[in-house]
Amino acid sequence: MPPVQDVAAFLAMRDQGLPLLDVRSPGEFALAHIPGALNLPLFTDEERARVGTAHARSGREGAVHLALELVGGHLAALLARARHLCGGKREVLLHCWRGGMRSDSMRWLLETGGFTVHRLEGGYKSYRTFVRSELARPRPILVLGGYTGCGKTDILLELQRLGSQVIDLEGLARHKGSAFGALGQPEEQPGNEWFENQLYEQWRRCDPARPVWLEDESRHIGHVTMCEEFFAQLGRSPLVRILLPAEERVAHLVRDYGGQDMREGLLAALERLQRRLGSELTRRCRQWIDTGNYADAARAVLHYYDRCYAHQIENRQAPVLKELACTTDDPALAARLLRQWEEGLPPDTFAAPASL
Repeated sequence: MPPVQDVAAFLAMRDQGLPLLDVRSPGEFALAHIPGALNLPLFTDEERARVGTAHARSGREGAVHLALELVGGHLAALLARARHLCGGKREVLLHCWRGGMRSDSMRWLLETGGFTVHRLEGGYKSYRTFVRSELARPRPILVLGGYTGCGKTDILLELQRLGSQVIDLEGLARHKGSAFGALGQPEEQPGNEWFENQLYEQWRRCDPARPVWLEDESRHIGHVTMCEEFFAQLGRSPLVRILLPAEERVAHLVRDYGGQDMREGLLAALERLQRRLGSELTRRCRQWIDTGNYADAARAVLHYYDRCYAHQIENRQAPVLKELACTTDDPALAARLLRQWEEGLPPDTFAAPASL
């Protein structure tokens, strides 16, 4: 096995259970990393900045000299940390940012300490380039759409339980996509880079011969922005629309967002929508929320979101492949019907979208 691996081989070895050590600084790792990686930083964030400054001022020789000064006294501790992270395994995967000095130095240390080391060719930078290119690769996609309150995410999760291939974009983004989408989320949103890494991790595990269900989204899901390559695929893939009566959608939204514990978040979201709703309607929505009348507030906001979604549908590149009219908000039933329909699709259904 060669000591330097391309991205595909590197990830395959990770999938086989080899520990993956990311030797970038803690700040770089926290921003985003390859899923499953363990951080074994050669430098702290401050030390990395100092080495970068030395390189700019004195070239590689000056940077190497400073790096040796910074790391020289910590080699034994780094090796002990690596052994702790890897447990009893002595064959490891390793990368830094560009596959340069940091990973080469750590490779030498680990091999001296008895490890077999496989480095990522081009480092994390090559992984990121690979991720973007793979997210642009055409795949069969079914886009689940419908007006706000149709329970699209619930239906997708039921489809997944029934055996369909599903990627929950809002779950990865930790946001439900509207001005109210951050309410009830247990964690803050990830950055774009970490979102893409996680998205690719699920994307690569999907069978390319079968469709992947995704929710119809704008490019921005809260503060997360989908990369252009993937969003283009979403926009040219056929749409499956859920139709649900307005009062059922109102009831769904009240279940999701109603309650005193949501009050402050609802009012803050209304402030962000005021320019679009208008001052008078925003004032009335505040009053309804203050008095616990979440249904009337939901009806008012739905009017705005329905117009936005109708405009989004008009601008889609791909056709509506199916409409499923539901009389009640029953995600399990809707998913069963969609699953049956999906299993009956002819093999050539997805021959065209990539070229539209």
